[in-house]
Parts: sequence; C-alpha cells; structure tokens
Amino acid sequence: MSKKTTASPFKVRWTFRALNSTRGEDGSHVGSNARTDDESGAVLILALVYIISVSLIVLALASWAMNDLNNTVIFKSISDTHLAVSSVTEVAIQNIRFTPDPSNPNPPNNSTTGWGTCWGPKVAPFTVSQLTIPGDPTVAVWCNTTTAFATAKTRTVTLEACLSTLTASSTTADITAAQTNCQLKPKLTAVVVFDDYPQQGAPGQQVQCNQGLGQCGEGMTLTSWLWG
Repeated sequence: MSKKTTASPFKVRWTFRALNSTRGEDGSHVGSNARTDDESGAVLILALVYIISVSLIVLALASWAMNDLNNTVIFKSISDTHLAVSSVTEVAIQNIRFTPDPSNPNPPNNSTTGWGTCWGPKVAPFTVSQLTIPGDPTVAVWCNTTTAFATAKTRTVTLEACLSTLTASSTTADITAAQTNCQLKPKLTAVVVFDDYPQQGAPGQQVQCNQGLGQCGEGMTLTSWLWG
C-alpha cells in the first residue's frame, strides 16, 4: 500500500517565492544578482556626484587663491607707488624749504612764481625736479610758490607729484606736456607754509630770505597732503 505525501502549505509558498525571486517576467533569472547590479550603479552615481562636488570646491578655492595673489600684487604696486611719490615729495619739500626755487623770484611780493621746478641745480634742457628711488617708479614734482615776505607765511608752496617717463633727452615740449598733465591729475598735492624770519620778525622784510636776510625755512607747517 503506497503512501501519499502531501507538501505542507509553508513549503509550497516558500518554493513559489523562490521561483519568483529567481526569474523575471521574460523567464530570465534575476534576484540577488540584479539587486547587486542596481546597488553597484547607485554607488557609481554617488561616486560621480562626489567627484564633481570636490572638483567644483577645488576650482572655487583655486580661483579664490588666485584672486588673493592678484590682489596682493596690486596692493604692493599701489603701496610702492605711494611710497615713491611720498618720498620724492618729501625731498622736494626739504629742498625748497632751505633753498627757495627760483632763488630770486621775478614776480613782486604777494604773488606767485608760477609752476616750475622744486630744486636745483638743473642742467638744460632737462629742467625737471624728479628722482628715481631704486626699485620704485620715477617721480617728478612741480612747485608753485606764493610769497608774502612781510608776514609769518613768508612762502606758501604748492607741490604736485606725478609718475614720470621723462629722460635727459626729453624735449621742452615733452616737459611742458608732462607738467600740464600733472597739474590736471596729480598723484599727490601738498601745501607747505614756510616762515623764513621768525627770529627777526616778519614785518618790514620785503625780499627773499636767501638774499642775505637770515636762514630760510626756520619755520614750516604742512597744511595739506592730498592724494589724487
């Protein structure tokens, strides 16, 4: 007599699920391998997104660093220019303080000398007050003096400083053009007042100090220092 074996419902359901998990709609095997492929694709996408993000951050940082370097170069250039202009202007102030230029102004008292050089001696035709500090640009300074000999403000000198490309071979026209351009747009404008007769007293003095009447520039007041 044969025995009939009846499969348990649990085993049937497990077998059905196993078959479904290993075959696709077209009958091909899927399941754990397919899930592995899907996960690998997701990881690749995440890795690509990460690489792109890091690349963008690196590019941004590189651009930032380059901008900082460029700004540093620009700031240094501006600083060097300011230092050169300030230094040459100081030289001009100290020169014209003790040695008025022109030494014997043609205009009468209480008038201006007109724009010209700030120190001498000058070798024609290169009549320009300019200096080149090593490592810095060349700077030319132009001076205009107002005289009032019988007052404590004996000389009021306005100085205008500009970068210069003039050389010993520059023509008179070149120098005139450079002076005109500097007056239109100076890098620095300074105004200094000199009292040439503090010991003797200003009243009664009608000639310039270096014409036999005491030491020039015994008193000095800087009244303006304006960057253009």
